[in-house]
Amino acid sequence: MKKVLFAAILLAGFCACEKTDLTNASESVARPVVEAYLQPGRLPAVKITRQIPFGSGDTLALPLAGLDVRLESEGVVHSLAFRGDTIYVADSSWQPEAGKTYRLTFEYEGTMVHAETSVPDKPTGFYASAYSLEVPSFDIGSGTPPSFPEPVNLYWQAASDAWYLVVVENIEANPVEIFERPDGDERPRPVFRSEPEQTNTYEIGFQNFQYYGTHYVILYRLNADYAALYDDNGNSSQNLTTPYSNITGGLGIFSGMNADTLVVEITD
Repeated sequence: MKKVLFAAILLAGFCACEKTDLTNASESVARPVVEAYLQPGRLPAVKITRQIPFGSGDTLALPLAGLDVRLESEGVVHSLAFRGDTIYVADSSWQPEAGKTYRLTFEYEGTMVHAETSVPDKPTGFYASAYSLEVPSFDIGSGTPPSFPEPVNLYWQAASDAWYLVVVENIEANPVEIFERPDGDERPRPVFRSEPEQTNTYEIGFQNFQYYGTHYVILYRLNADYAALYDDNGNSSQNLTTPYSNITGGLGIFSGMNADTLVVEITD
């Protein structure tokens, strides 16, 4: 129900993770790259690929199969199985829990790779100023300007150290688009999402919805490490640095998140 877009989530070592200059190809080794977001109600899954070395002509990251990937919390160790493609998954006997800390470990070419994160509590007090929006008519020939509806204001009780992100997701089986697209354009419409902020409110207007019908408006509570992914690292051809990472012995992100969901209807 609650999808993580991943793209693409507070760690004890967050402030100690620095970006490292890459001045030549020899400094960019083929390290493992991890991407994982732990969320209550979802089966744990860890994506692991092999880093493309700086200066390489390769364009696709290769999966790393056959690793002994483990997630540990409070002395209990869970092994993850390689599902294929690039994903290691847990069995269905457990799911991440809010308030717990999890440690990811595996060995790659003689080096232990590890990371640690906590799963935050679910957002509290999440509500909206309205649960429906009517899209105005844009009849250019009428000579009458459209009347724009009031936006939907979202509110919640923000924790002092938490980051929040809003996602709008249509759940219709055959959604009808609000705005016509040019002939031949069959690209999937993007899902709206905000950037992580330390705030307790967010405003969404009709322009943030791509389709008519029922939508989930999902509020994610994030850790600081996820928010760090959105920082501008100032990369250029003269200043090339590795992206933010909280993986010791590798690259990538291992983080926890939690979410609450409202339902909003979009009508014509």
